Amino acid sequence: MNVGAPLDACGPRTRVVCDWVYERTDGNATLAALADWLVGRPLAIGAVLLGAWVLRWLIRRIVARAVARLLSAQPLILRTSSPGDGGPPTGVPTREEARRGERAHAVATAVSSFLAALVWVVALITIAAILGLDLGPLIASAGLAGLALAFGAQSLIKDMLAGLFILLEDHFAIGDEIEIGGATGTVEKITLRETVLRDLDGTVWHVRNGEIDRVGNHSQVWSAAMIDIDVARSTDLARARTVLDAVAAQVCNSPPFDREVLEPPEVLGVEALTADGVVLRLRVKTLAGRQFALQRVLLERIARAFDSNGLALATRQLIVRTPGVGSPPATAPAERASPPPTA
Repeated sequence: MNVGAPLDACGPRTRVVCDWVYERTDGNATLAALADWLVGRPLAIGAVLLGAWVLRWLIRRIVARAVARLLSAQPLILRTSSPGDGGPPTGVPTREEARRGERAHAVATAVSSFLAALVWVVALITIAAILGLDLGPLIASAGLAGLALAFGAQSLIKDMLAGLFILLEDHFAIGDEIEIGGATGTVEKITLRETVLRDLDGTVWHVRNGEIDRVGNHSQVWSAAMIDIDVARSTDLARARTVLDAVAAQVCNSPPFDREVLEPPEVLGVEALTADGVVLRLRVKTLAGRQFALQRVLLERIARAFDSNGLALATRQLIVRTPGVGSPPATAPAERASPPPTA
């Protein structure tokens, strides 16, 4: 009995079944090769596919747990029981917790998808080797094709890398009010390639992530309602500040703003002097994205309070100067004496 089947009858990676049949059939290479193709290689391919599937499942679980643990190490902003009472946090987190869950899911999906694709590429290369394919030309062709694809898809790769870092570093999330270049709106969709936001008038903006150089986020963690009131120069500023403080405190302690305001309102004082009056600034720190609703209510209440307390807002002054009014009349030139008539 011959020991060991020839290499041309059995695959280099699936010799177990082939050698066993070759030994049991007294050196029948045809049956050994047939068993290798029908049993040995399918078993090896199945084992590779099963291993790739198990590895992909493990990668997803490990990446999801690692990302969640990484993000959970960042502190949450907790809201106090009432604005400015100085009491301990109630334990109710802001929408940062929801943002964190979205970020974890998006980042874990992106990273695990990339690693899963890498696992399947390695599995396909292993299967090609099991089938006896010459991998040298295949790898060389794949390398050239990948190089050409990399040159042709530079912008796409740039967009995807930028999108991954946007998700990792939490520049913004779905539902945030952001400003990107000349586009301002609410984020409706984030992918690795682009960011989609809707403007106030309903316009949908598609912005490539690789083109984002600077982002202004109005909805991250906390926001501030900034209100400038332009009062007349003759206004009693101390009284105006008192009225502003009282109105802001009343609004912030009434629902629903009593659950959204993070700190007591603060009248910062005189912000600027203009040709028409004096600008007073009011600042209130709120939950992210809730400053606009608070500003509208504060402006309405401030207008009523100023009217009821006799505080005048600044008005545009127009001074008209008429030439000649108030100036001495111009003297008329003396008439020229006519020469006496000649004889």
